[in-house]
Amino acid sequence: MLPLAALARRQSAQLAWMRHPTPGRLWAAAEDFAGPSALVLAVSLLLIVVAVARSRWRSLTAVALPLVCVPPVLLFALALYRPCFHERYLLFALAGAPLLAAAGADRLADAVTDRLVGAVKNGPAGVVTDRLVGTVKNRPAGVVTDRHRALVAAAGVLAVGGAFVWQLPLHQWERQPLSRQDDLAALAATLGRLTRPGEPVLYDPPKERRIAIAYPRPLAGLRDIALKTPGPVSGTLYGIDVGPAELLRRLDGARSAWLIAADEPEAHPAKAATLTGPFRLAYALCLPGVRLERYVRVGPEGPGGVTDDHRRPWSPNSVP
Repeated sequence: MLPLAALARRQSAQLAWMRHPTPGRLWAAAEDFAGPSALVLAVSLLLIVVAVARSRWRSLTAVALPLVCVPPVLLFALALYRPCFHERYLLFALAGAPLLAAAGADRLADAVTDRLVGAVKNGPAGVVTDRLVGTVKNRPAGVVTDRHRALVAAAGVLAVGGAFVWQLPLHQWERQPLSRQDDLAALAATLGRLTRPGEPVLYDPPKERRIAIAYPRPLAGLRDIALKTPGPVSGTLYGIDVGPAELLRRLDGARSAWLIAADEPEAHPAKAATLTGPFRLAYALCLPGVRLERYVRVGPEGPGGVTDDHRRPWSPNSVP
């Protein structure tokens, strides 16, 4: 493992695009692992508690519980020092949650079955049978026991079927184009239609450069004006950008610039703050996962003390 760790450390710059996680990110990962809604999450957590408190297979609990708890907590703690927290790095731990939930459901089923069988054996046969079965009277305990086990099995089948029906709309949504937040091909095609060759473009954060990396042809004519060192040279996935002062120097003389920013609640558009001042926001469009914004320069850049873009407002229909 030591040679592998040493080799991986040399490639650690590829995680430069990540940010420090928040406690909400850890809770979101728990929701993704345990259930798609508050109700499913509550039921899953209840079954996990039952599996841990009244374990029938201690060997399963001893493996599944650390598997689902230890990796997320350790990765989150490490990410507070160096950002590296992402759900894809925890997929191997996902198996622990359904294993514990299934163990808890099995434990509950056994408890219900044992209670029903005990009631049949200890109570008056006719009264108990009438109450629990309805029409079966004065039959051997074995027959009633089999009937109870069949009822428990049917309840289990209904629970599994109900869970599938509950999640069916989510499965249908996942298979629709609008559910994808990283449909890079569609994003690149849209950006290629709206932009003009030769215009400067900025990616904020740098990971949004993945659109141009994955589908370079639609954006081939744009100038990546903020890029300082490309990814292959810097050892990162998306390259290293210049600072605000150098960015403004490079934009000197540019009449307009495009900003492709991540449409995320925790995103802080640093480049938008740099552009505000010499430029003003002239156009904005929200696409799945990103915001496309066009900034035009303010000040005496053209005849009459205003830019051509101020005199002729830009719109998507004006793209040749």
